[in-house]
Amino acid sequence: QYLTPEEEKAIVKFLSLMSSVGHTVQIKIIYSLALSIARRRSTTTKPIKPPVKKWARAFERRNPELKAKRVRAIDWKRHENNIYNKIVERFEVIGKAL
Repeated sequence: QYLTPEEEKAIVKFLSLMSSVGHTVQIKIIYSLALSIARRRSTTTKPIKPPVKKWARAFERRNPELKAKRVRAIDWKRHENNIYNKIVERFEVIGKAL
């Protein structure tokens, strides 16, 4: 196993947080997170290898609360009709938070 159970719990918590605020996380970001965590833990001077190709699938199996899914691209013809109002609303929300 590439990460310790505590380190995997931290990634699961991060992914759950990102999901709860509506952000998707690409698989390559999860690989990058795992590599960063492994590098911080390492006490050796030799380079740490990245997780193997099937690591993310095994990670998903070990953490059934996670569910990977494919996200389709936005249909820009449909999207252009609604984008202005969404952007204005988003900046109003962000402005209050800042």
